Amino acid sequence: MKILGHAYIATRAVDGDNQLLIAGAFLPEMLPYIPNDVFEYKEFHEGGRKLLEYLNKNYPEKRDLALGLLSYGVEFGADKFGKESEQLVGEKRSQLLREISEANSVSREVAKIRLHNYVGLAIDWLLVQNEPELVKEVQKILREVDIKEISHLLAEEFKKNETKVRVMVETLFKNFYRPEDLTSAEGLARIWARQVSGLPEKDKVDIQKASELIQDCADLLEGNWRSFLESTRIRVKENLQPFITGKKAQ
Repeated sequence: MKILGHAYIATRAVDGDNQLLIAGAFLPEMLPYIPNDVFEYKEFHEGGRKLLEYLNKNYPEKRDLALGLLSYGVEFGADKFGKESEQLVGEKRSQLLREISEANSVSREVAKIRLHNYVGLAIDWLLVQNEPELVKEVQKILREVDIKEISHLLAEEFKKNETKVRVMVETLFKNFYRPEDLTSAEGLARIWARQVSGLPEKDKVDIQKASELIQDCADLLEGNWRSFLESTRIRVKENLQPFITGKKAQ
């Protein structure tokens, strides 16, 4: 699942402030794509419960930020089911691995790790074509997101250097993600290229090849991407229910 997929799950698994939910659902994308000496991977990627407890106590009106973070993670969120998405490509898996290896200039073994990302990018491309209101909402959030406030909340709760946290949050929302890129497969490929350049393998993405690969992958998903998203939404909502119930009790 990538940017639009995570926004879709967050806003449909939780009935709340979409701006905070979507912003929270994007935050885990800082790791591992942004090299840093601030957060440990698991500390932040799976830090939704810790952030929720802090926001409940100090800023209850902001708690949807933490619910968005929870909607992303492996323990409760969409990433718990990420590997299942690879099954959607069926017998084309081997062919896709060859093409990913070429598009990202990586080995076949690394391509295996990237496969679920390309499935996520394909779902994003399908969402661009089928959910224009979601795309507009995400674009609006990227333009209006309060980087200073989010950085302050994260730094305060996780006890990190606020300046360093702000650099990471700004890189995510103003460098990686750009509203104009959420309109085409090529734009999604550009986002992907900016992200993976920070990984240890230093992928060098061929934008044209990646764009074509995203579209080809989307064709493979045409008959079952909606059911996969709905299944993921239902399970994430169920996993988050104790936290959502806590929200209603406020």
